[in-house]
Amino acid sequence: MENEKLRLASKPDRKDKQIERKYRSIIEKLNKSEQEKYVILDSMSELVLYLDRGMRVIWANKAMHRAFNFKPGELDGKYCYKAIHNRTRACGVCPADKTLGTGEPHEVDDICSYGKIWGLRSYPVRDAKGSLTGILEIVTDVTERRKAEEAMRQSEQKYRELFENAYDIIYFLDFEGNFLSCNAAAAGTYGYEPEQMVGLNISHLMDREYLPVAREVMLKKMRGSDEPNPQEFLTYTRNGEAVWIEVNTRLVREKGVPVSIQGIARNITERKKMEEALKRRERELEENSRNLEEANMALKVLLKHREEDRAELEEKVRYNIREFILPYIEKLKMTSVDSYQLNQLNILEANTNEIVSPYIRNLSLKHPDLTPREIQIINFIKEGHTTKEIAKLTNASSRTIDFHRNNIRKKLKLKNRKANLRSYLMSSPR
Repeated sequence: MENEKLRLASKPDRKDKQIERKYRSIIEKLNKSEQEKYVILDSMSELVLYLDRGMRVIWANKAMHRAFNFKPGELDGKYCYKAIHNRTRACGVCPADKTLGTGEPHEVDDICSYGKIWGLRSYPVRDAKGSLTGILEIVTDVTERRKAEEAMRQSEQKYRELFENAYDIIYFLDFEGNFLSCNAAAAGTYGYEPEQMVGLNISHLMDREYLPVAREVMLKKMRGSDEPNPQEFLTYTRNGEAVWIEVNTRLVREKGVPVSIQGIARNITERKKMEEALKRRERELEENSRNLEEANMALKVLLKHREEDRAELEEKVRYNIREFILPYIEKLKMTSVDSYQLNQLNILEANTNEIVSPYIRNLSLKHPDLTPREIQIINFIKEGHTTKEIAKLTNASSRTIDFHRNNIRKKLKLKNRKANLRSYLMSSPR
Protein backbone atom coordinates (compact mmCIF):
# COMPACT_ATOMS: atom_id res chain seq x y z
CA MET A 1 0.00 0.00 0.00
CA GLU A 2 2.80 2.30 0.91
CA ASN A 3 4.64 1.46 -2.28
CA GLU A 4 1.53 2.17 -4.31
CA LYS A 5 1.27 5.60 -2.75
CA LEU A 6 4.90 6.32 -3.56
CA ARG A 7 4.39 5.17 -7.16
CA LEU A 8 1.36 7.39 -7.56
CA ALA A 9 3.26 10.35 -6.04
CA SER A 10 6.18 9.91 -8.43
CA LYS A 11 4.05 10.15 -11.58
CA PRO A 12 3.36 13.90 -11.34
CA ASP A 13 7.05 14.55 -10.73
CA ARG A 14 8.00 12.86 -13.99
CA LYS A 15 5.25 14.72 -15.84
CA ASP A 16 6.42 18.04 -14.41
CA LYS A 17 9.93 17.28 -15.57
CA GLN A 18 8.73 16.55 -19.10
CA ILE A 19 6.81 19.81 -19.16
CA GLU A 20 9.85 21.70 -17.83
CA ARG A 21 12.12 20.14 -20.44
CA LYS A 22 9.66 21.05 -23.19
CA TYR A 23 9.36 24.61 -21.84
CA ARG A 24 13.12 25.00 -21.70
CA SER A 25 13.40 23.74 -25.25
CA ILE A 26 10.84 26.31 -26.38
CA ILE A 27 12.61 29.08 -24.49
CA GLU A 28 15.96 28.09 -26.00
CA LYS A 29 14.48 28.07 -29.48
CA LEU A 30 12.83 31.41 -28.81
CA ASN A 31 16.07 32.90 -27.49
CA LYS A 32 17.93 31.55 -30.47
CA SER A 33 15.34 32.99 -32.80
CA GLU A 34 15.54 36.35 -31.02
CA GLN A 35 19.32 36.35 -31.21
CA GLU A 36 19.25 35.51 -34.90
CA LYS A 37 16.70 38.27 -35.42
CA TYR A 38 18.86 40.80 -33.63
CA VAL A 39 21.98 39.67 -35.48
CA ILE A 40 20.20 40.06 -38.81
CA LEU A 41 18.67 43.41 -37.92
CA ASP A 42 21.92 44.76 -36.44
CA SER A 43 23.86 43.74 -39.55
CA MET A 44 21.52 45.68 -41.85
CA SER A 45 22.75 48.99 -43.31
CA GLU A 46 19.19 50.33 -43.22
CA LEU A 47 17.98 51.99 -40.03
CA VAL A 48 15.33 49.85 -38.30
CA LEU A 49 12.90 51.05 -35.62
CA TYR A 50 10.27 48.98 -33.81
CA LEU A 51 7.67 51.30 -32.28
CA ASP A 52 4.69 50.69 -30.02
CA ARG A 53 1.30 52.24 -30.66
CA GLY A 54 2.37 55.35 -28.71
CA MET A 55 5.40 55.91 -31.02
CA ARG A 56 7.83 54.81 -28.33
CA VAL A 57 10.91 52.91 -29.42
CA ILE A 58 10.69 49.26 -28.43
CA TRP A 59 13.89 48.39 -30.22
CA ALA A 60 16.30 49.98 -32.73
CA ASN A 61 19.20 48.38 -34.55
CA LYS A 62 22.84 49.48 -34.36
CA ALA A 63 22.65 51.38 -37.65
CA MET A 64 19.85 53.53 -36.22
CA HIS A 65 21.83 54.38 -33.09
CA ARG A 66 25.00 55.02 -35.08
CA ALA A 67 23.31 57.29 -37.66
CA PHE A 68 22.18 59.75 -34.98
CA ASN A 69 25.10 59.34 -32.55
CA PHE A 70 23.20 57.36 -29.88
CA LYS A 71 24.68 54.65 -27.71
CA PRO A 72 23.27 51.12 -28.18
CA GLY A 73 19.90 50.86 -26.42
CA GLU A 74 19.74 54.61 -25.70
CA LEU A 75 16.61 55.02 -27.85
CA ASP A 76 14.64 52.27 -26.10
CA GLY A 77 11.45 53.55 -24.45
CA LYS A 78 11.75 57.06 -25.92
CA TYR A 79 9.43 58.79 -28.37
CA CYS A 80 11.20 58.66 -31.70
CA TYR A 81 10.19 62.18 -32.74
CA LYS A 82 11.40 63.59 -29.41
CA ALA A 83 14.69 61.71 -29.27
CA ILE A 84 15.66 62.14 -32.93
CA HIS A 85 14.01 65.39 -34.02
CA ASN A 86 13.39 67.10 -30.66
CA ARG A 87 9.71 67.55 -31.55
CA THR A 88 6.66 67.40 -29.29
CA ARG A 89 4.69 65.28 -31.74
CA ALA A 90 5.18 63.17 -34.83
CA CYS A 91 6.30 64.82 -38.08
CA GLY A 92 3.57 65.56 -40.61
CA VAL A 93 5.15 63.25 -43.19
CA CYS A 94 5.94 60.45 -40.72
CA PRO A 95 4.92 57.14 -42.39
CA ALA A 96 4.72 55.36 -38.98
CA ASP A 97 2.09 57.86 -37.80
CA LYS A 98 0.13 57.29 -41.03
CA THR A 99 0.33 53.51 -40.55
CA LEU A 100 -1.08 53.91 -37.04
CA GLY A 101 -4.02 55.78 -38.51
CA THR A 102 -4.70 53.52 -41.50
CA GLY A 103 -3.23 50.18 -40.51
CA GLU A 104 -1.58 50.06 -43.95
CA PRO A 105 2.10 50.26 -45.02
CA HIS A 106 3.29 53.71 -46.03
CA GLU A 107 6.34 55.02 -47.87
CA VAL A 108 7.85 58.51 -48.05
CA ASP A 109 10.80 59.42 -50.31
CA ASP A 110 13.39 62.16 -50.16
CA ILE A 111 13.01 63.47 -46.60
CA CYS A 112 15.88 65.85 -45.89
CA SER A 113 17.31 66.05 -42.37
CA TYR A 114 20.70 65.95 -40.71
CA GLY A 115 22.23 66.97 -44.04
CA LYS A 116 21.09 63.78 -45.74
CA ILE A 117 18.23 62.47 -47.85
CA TRP A 118 16.15 59.61 -46.44
CA GLY A 119 13.64 57.12 -47.73
CA LEU A 120 11.14 55.94 -45.07
CA ARG A 121 8.92 52.85 -45.10
CA SER A 122 6.57 51.73 -42.33
CA TYR A 123 4.76 48.39 -41.85
CA PRO A 124 2.05 47.41 -39.35
CA VAL A 125 2.87 44.69 -36.77
CA ARG A 126 -0.11 42.57 -35.69
CA ASP A 127 -0.70 39.86 -33.09
CA ALA A 128 -2.24 36.46 -33.74
CA LYS A 129 -5.73 37.98 -33.64
CA GLY A 130 -4.81 40.62 -36.24
CA SER A 131 -4.79 43.53 -33.83
CA LEU A 132 -2.24 46.30 -34.47
CA THR A 133 0.43 46.10 -31.77
CA GLY A 134 3.24 48.19 -33.20
CA ILE A 135 5.00 49.70 -36.21
CA LEU A 136 8.15 48.57 -37.97
CA GLU A 137 9.91 51.51 -39.65
CA ILE A 138 12.83 51.07 -42.03
CA VAL A 139 14.86 54.17 -42.94
CA THR A 140 17.27 54.15 -45.89
CA ASP A 141 20.00 56.74 -46.47
CA VAL A 142 19.52 57.55 -50.19
CA THR A 143 21.81 60.61 -50.26
CA GLU A 144 24.51 59.10 -52.46
CA ARG A 145 21.98 57.39 -54.66
CA ARG A 146 20.07 60.62 -55.19
CA LYS A 147 23.32 62.47 -55.92
CA ALA A 148 24.25 59.79 -58.44
CA GLU A 149 20.76 59.93 -59.96
CA GLU A 150 20.94 63.73 -60.14
CA ALA A 151 24.42 63.60 -61.67
CA MET A 152 23.14 61.07 -64.19
CA ARG A 153 20.07 63.20 -64.89
CA GLN A 154 22.22 66.26 -65.48
CA SER A 155 24.60 64.24 -67.60
CA GLU A 156 21.71 62.86 -69.65
CA GLN A 157 20.27 66.38 -69.97
CA LYS A 158 23.61 67.74 -71.20
CA TYR A 159 23.92 64.82 -73.60
CA ARG A 160 20.37 65.44 -74.82
CA GLU A 161 21.09 69.13 -75.30
CA LEU A 162 24.28 68.33 -77.18
CA PHE A 163 22.44 65.65 -79.15
CA GLU A 164 19.59 67.96 -80.13
CA ASN A 165 21.59 71.15 -80.68
CA ALA A 166 24.67 69.68 -82.34
CA TYR A 167 25.48 71.03 -85.80
CA ASP A 168 26.65 67.56 -86.85
CA ILE A 169 24.23 64.80 -87.80
CA ILE A 170 23.85 62.25 -84.98
CA TYR A 171 21.81 59.06 -85.34
CA PHE A 172 21.35 55.47 -84.14
CA LEU A 173 20.63 52.57 -86.49
CA ASP A 174 19.55 48.98 -85.91
CA PHE A 175 21.43 46.26 -87.76
CA GLU A 176 18.95 46.39 -90.65
CA GLY A 177 19.83 50.03 -91.31
CA ASN A 178 16.64 51.50 -89.82
CA PHE A 179 16.82 54.73 -87.84
CA LEU A 180 16.17 54.23 -84.13
CA SER A 181 16.62 57.93 -83.35
CA CYS A 182 18.31 61.03 -84.72
CA ASN A 183 18.87 64.66 -83.78
CA ALA A 184 17.31 67.77 -85.30
CA ALA A 185 20.33 68.34 -87.57
CA ALA A 186 19.84 64.92 -89.19
CA ALA A 187 16.13 65.43 -89.77
CA GLY A 188 16.59 69.02 -90.98
CA THR A 189 19.37 68.07 -93.40
CA TYR A 190 17.16 65.54 -95.17
CA GLY A 191 13.89 67.46 -94.97
CA TYR A 192 12.06 65.31 -92.40
CA GLU A 193 10.69 65.74 -88.90
CA PRO A 194 12.67 63.73 -86.28
CA GLU A 195 9.71 61.38 -85.67
CA GLN A 196 9.44 60.76 -89.43
CA MET A 197 13.05 59.58 -89.49
CA VAL A 198 12.39 56.84 -86.90
CA GLY A 199 11.94 53.55 -88.77
CA LEU A 200 13.21 55.01 -92.06
CA ASN A 201 15.81 52.84 -93.75
CA ILE A 202 19.11 54.26 -94.99
CA SER A 203 18.26 52.96 -98.47
CA HIS A 204 15.83 55.91 -98.75
CA LEU A 205 18.73 58.35 -98.35
CA MET A 206 21.84 56.60 -99.64
CA ASP A 207 23.08 56.77 -103.22
CA ARG A 208 22.79 53.33 -104.86
CA GLU A 209 26.51 53.19 -105.55
CA TYR A 210 27.32 53.78 -101.87
CA LEU A 211 24.52 51.67 -100.30
CA PRO A 212 26.42 48.31 -100.51
CA VAL A 213 29.46 50.01 -98.96
CA ALA A 214 27.37 51.34 -96.08
CA ARG A 215 25.79 47.92 -95.46
CA GLU A 216 29.22 46.28 -95.49
CA VAL A 217 30.47 48.79 -92.92
CA MET A 218 27.48 48.04 -90.68
CA LEU A 219 28.05 44.30 -90.98
CA LYS A 220 31.72 44.62 -90.05
CA LYS A 221 30.87 46.89 -87.13
CA MET A 222 28.35 44.35 -85.87
CA ARG A 223 31.03 41.64 -86.02
CA GLY A 224 33.40 43.86 -84.04
CA SER A 225 35.74 44.53 -86.96
CA ASP A 226 37.73 47.77 -86.88
CA GLU A 227 36.65 49.84 -89.84
CA PRO A 228 38.58 53.00 -90.73
CA ASN A 229 36.92 56.31 -89.80
CA PRO A 230 35.77 58.63 -91.25
CA GLN A 231 34.20 57.48 -94.51
CA GLU A 232 32.46 59.55 -97.18
CA PHE A 233 29.03 58.77 -98.63
CA LEU A 234 26.73 60.43 -101.16
CA THR A 235 23.17 60.79 -99.90
CA TYR A 236 20.00 62.59 -101.02
CA THR A 237 17.39 64.70 -99.25
CA ARG A 238 13.67 64.07 -99.41
CA ASN A 239 13.56 66.40 -102.45
CA GLY A 240 16.45 64.66 -104.22
CA GLU A 241 19.16 67.22 -103.42
CA ALA A 242 22.65 65.69 -103.16
CA VAL A 243 24.27 65.75 -99.72
CA TRP A 244 27.83 64.52 -99.14
CA ILE A 245 28.52 63.35 -95.58
CA GLU A 246 31.67 62.34 -93.72
CA VAL A 247 30.73 59.63 -91.19
CA ASN A 248 32.31 58.20 -88.03
CA THR A 249 30.54 55.10 -86.68
CA ARG A 250 30.81 52.94 -83.56
CA LEU A 251 29.13 49.84 -82.20
CA VAL A 252 26.85 50.44 -79.18
CA ARG A 253 26.75 47.66 -76.58
CA GLU A 254 24.51 47.11 -73.57
CA LYS A 255 25.87 44.67 -70.99
CA GLY A 256 28.36 43.49 -73.60
CA VAL A 257 25.71 42.76 -76.23
CA PRO A 258 25.70 44.78 -79.50
CA VAL A 259 22.40 46.65 -79.77
CA SER A 260 22.86 49.41 -82.36
CA ILE A 261 25.25 51.50 -84.42
CA GLN A 262 25.83 55.15 -83.64
CA GLY A 263 26.89 57.50 -86.40
CA ILE A 264 28.15 61.07 -86.29
CA ALA A 265 28.16 62.65 -89.73
CA ARG A 266 29.28 66.03 -91.02
CA ASN A 267 27.74 67.69 -94.06
CA ILE A 268 30.69 68.22 -96.43
CA THR A 269 28.68 69.14 -99.52
CA GLU A 270 30.22 72.62 -99.77
CA ARG A 271 33.70 71.18 -99.31
CA LYS A 272 33.02 68.67 -102.09
CA LYS A 273 31.83 71.48 -104.35
CA MET A 274 34.99 73.44 -103.60
CA GLU A 275 37.14 70.36 -104.23
CA GLU A 276 35.38 69.78 -107.55
CA ALA A 277 35.80 73.44 -108.48
CA LEU A 278 39.47 73.20 -107.55
CA LYS A 279 39.88 70.09 -109.70
CA ARG A 280 38.21 71.88 -112.61
CA ARG A 281 40.49 74.86 -112.08
CA GLU A 282 43.52 72.57 -111.97
CA ARG A 283 42.42 70.93 -115.22
CA GLU A 284 41.93 74.37 -116.78
CA LEU A 285 45.35 75.46 -115.55
CA GLU A 286 46.93 72.29 -116.93
CA GLU A 287 45.21 72.90 -120.27
CA ASN A 288 46.22 76.57 -120.23
CA SER A 289 49.75 75.56 -119.32
CA ARG A 290 49.91 73.16 -122.27
CA ASN A 291 48.49 75.87 -124.53
CA LEU A 292 51.03 78.33 -123.14
CA GLU A 293 53.86 75.91 -123.74
CA GLU A 294 52.69 75.44 -127.31
CA ALA A 295 52.37 79.22 -127.69
CA ASN A 296 55.86 79.68 -126.25
CA MET A 297 57.25 77.15 -128.68
CA ALA A 298 55.52 78.94 -131.55
CA LEU A 299 56.77 82.29 -130.24
CA LYS A 300 60.32 80.95 -130.03
CA VAL A 301 60.07 79.81 -133.62
CA LEU A 302 58.74 83.24 -134.61
CA LEU A 303 61.47 85.01 -132.63
CA LYS A 304 64.08 82.81 -134.23
CA HIS A 305 62.70 83.64 -137.66
CA ARG A 306 62.57 87.32 -136.71
CA GLU A 307 66.14 87.19 -135.46
CA GLU A 308 67.19 85.52 -138.66
CA ASP A 309 65.25 88.12 -140.69
CA ARG A 310 66.79 90.95 -138.66
CA ALA A 311 70.27 89.52 -139.11
CA GLU A 312 69.64 89.22 -142.80
CA LEU A 313 68.32 92.80 -142.95
CA GLU A 314 71.30 94.11 -140.97
CA GLU A 315 73.64 92.32 -143.30
CA LYS A 316 71.91 93.92 -146.29
CA VAL A 317 72.12 97.36 -144.65
CA ARG A 318 75.83 96.92 -143.87
CA TYR A 319 76.43 95.68 -147.42
CA ASN A 320 74.58 98.65 -148.97
CA ILE A 321 76.39 101.14 -146.72
CA ARG A 322 79.78 99.67 -147.57
CA GLU A 323 79.03 99.43 -151.27
CA PHE A 324 76.90 102.50 -151.94
CA ILE A 325 77.57 105.14 -149.22
CA LEU A 326 81.10 104.88 -147.87
CA PRO A 327 82.76 104.97 -151.34
CA TYR A 328 80.93 108.22 -152.17
CA ILE A 329 81.92 109.78 -148.85
CA GLU A 330 85.50 108.93 -149.66
CA LYS A 331 85.20 110.52 -153.10
CA LEU A 332 83.68 113.68 -151.59
CA LYS A 333 86.62 113.98 -149.20
CA MET A 334 88.98 114.04 -152.19
CA THR A 335 87.19 116.97 -153.82
CA SER A 336 87.92 120.61 -153.06
CA VAL A 337 86.12 121.08 -149.73
CA ASP A 338 86.98 123.44 -146.90
CA SER A 339 88.03 122.31 -143.47
CA TYR A 340 84.55 122.55 -141.99
CA GLN A 341 83.06 120.45 -144.74
CA LEU A 342 85.90 117.96 -144.42
CA ASN A 343 85.24 117.73 -140.70
CA GLN A 344 81.56 117.09 -141.36
CA LEU A 345 82.42 114.39 -143.89
CA ASN A 346 84.72 112.73 -141.34
CA ILE A 347 81.95 112.77 -138.77
CA LEU A 348 79.53 111.33 -141.32
CA GLU A 349 82.02 108.62 -142.20
CA ALA A 350 82.66 107.78 -138.53
CA ASN A 351 78.96 107.63 -137.70
CA THR A 352 78.27 105.52 -140.73
CA ASN A 353 81.00 103.09 -139.71
CA GLU A 354 79.57 103.00 -136.19
CA ILE A 355 76.14 102.14 -137.58
CA VAL A 356 77.49 99.06 -139.25
CA SER A 357 79.89 98.21 -136.42
CA PRO A 358 79.12 95.29 -134.07
CA TYR A 359 79.73 97.58 -131.02
CA ILE A 360 76.61 99.67 -131.57
CA ARG A 361 74.55 96.57 -132.23
CA ASN A 362 75.81 94.88 -129.06
CA LEU A 363 75.29 98.06 -127.05
CA SER A 364 71.69 98.32 -128.25
CA LEU A 365 71.05 94.70 -127.40
CA LYS A 366 72.63 94.99 -123.97
CA HIS A 367 70.93 98.32 -123.15
CA PRO A 368 67.67 98.45 -125.12
CA ASP A 369 66.54 101.49 -123.10
CA LEU A 370 69.17 103.70 -124.79
CA THR A 371 67.58 106.22 -127.14
CA PRO A 372 68.92 106.95 -130.66
CA ARG A 373 70.07 110.40 -129.47
CA GLU A 374 71.98 108.82 -126.55
CA ILE A 375 73.64 106.34 -128.92
CA GLN A 376 74.67 109.27 -131.13
CA ILE A 377 76.19 111.07 -128.14
CA ILE A 378 77.98 107.85 -127.06
CA ASN A 379 79.66 107.79 -130.49
CA PHE A 380 80.83 111.40 -130.11
CA ILE A 381 82.15 110.66 -126.58
CA LYS A 382 84.07 107.64 -127.87
CA GLU A 383 85.67 109.83 -130.58
CA GLY A 384 86.90 112.18 -127.85
CA HIS A 385 84.62 115.16 -128.45
CA THR A 386 83.93 117.49 -125.53
CA THR A 387 80.47 118.50 -124.34
CA LYS A 388 80.76 121.84 -126.11
CA GLU A 389 81.83 120.17 -129.38
CA ILE A 390 79.00 117.63 -129.17
CA ALA A 391 76.53 120.47 -128.55
CA LYS A 392 77.77 122.25 -131.65
CA LEU A 393 77.69 119.10 -133.78
CA THR A 394 74.16 118.20 -132.66
CA ASN A 395 72.86 121.77 -132.68
CA ALA A 396 71.91 121.51 -128.97
CA SER A 397 72.89 123.30 -125.76
CA SER A 398 75.68 122.10 -123.44
CA ARG A 399 73.08 121.69 -120.68
CA THR A 400 71.12 119.29 -122.89
CA ILE A 401 74.26 117.26 -123.61
CA ASP A 402 75.04 117.09 -119.85
CA PHE A 403 71.50 115.85 -119.26
CA HIS A 404 72.03 113.07 -121.85
CA ARG A 405 75.42 112.18 -120.34
CA ASN A 406 73.79 111.72 -116.90
CA ASN A 407 71.10 109.51 -118.40
CA ILE A 408 73.73 107.44 -120.17
CA ARG A 409 75.66 106.95 -116.89
CA LYS A 410 72.45 105.83 -115.15
CA LYS A 411 71.57 103.34 -117.88
CA LEU A 412 75.13 102.00 -117.96
CA LYS A 413 75.01 101.81 -114.10
CA LEU A 414 77.87 104.30 -113.65
CA LYS A 415 75.87 106.85 -111.66
CA ASN A 416 77.64 106.37 -108.31
CA ARG A 417 80.94 105.11 -109.66
CA LYS A 418 84.08 107.20 -110.20
CA ALA A 419 84.58 106.01 -113.72
CA ASN A 420 85.37 108.06 -116.81
CA LEU A 421 82.57 107.60 -119.30
CA ARG A 422 84.84 107.63 -122.39
CA SER A 423 87.30 105.19 -120.77
CA TYR A 424 84.42 102.86 -119.92
CA LEU A 425 83.06 103.03 -123.47
CA MET A 426 86.48 102.45 -124.98
CA SER A 427 87.13 99.46 -122.70
CA SER A 428 83.79 97.79 -123.37
CA PRO A 429 84.12 94.77 -125.67
CA ARG A 430 82.87 95.28 -129.17
